[in-house]
Amino acid sequence: MRSKARCTGSVIGKVPAAYTSQTCSAPACGKVDAKSRESQALFRCTSCGYTEHADVNAAKCIKARGQAAGPVVSGRGDSGLPGSVKRQAPRSIARGVPRAAA
Repeated sequence: MRSKARCTGSVIGKVPAAYTSQTCSAPACGKVDAKSRESQALFRCTSCGYTEHADVNAAKCIKARGQAAGPVVSGRGDSGLPGSVKRQAPRSIARGVPRAAA
């Protein structure tokens, strides 16, 4: 990934992921508690009650830590800005299935 970043002029920054699965991603909370991770899939904050899929919650925490270090840029082109386009091939092409004739 670093070599591709060099070719495109992108910058890659390391974000420490420690305790992100135990940290509440609610803006006013940020409490770290191992008991908030109820299961592999469920995060429920023991402090404020915020509930989210555990992986989504951890990703939000990682993104917030990255923003503290600098701007976060989506690699998928789905930033919502005008002209932003996803660059993934349609499923039929991605699987090697030819399209039906029109």
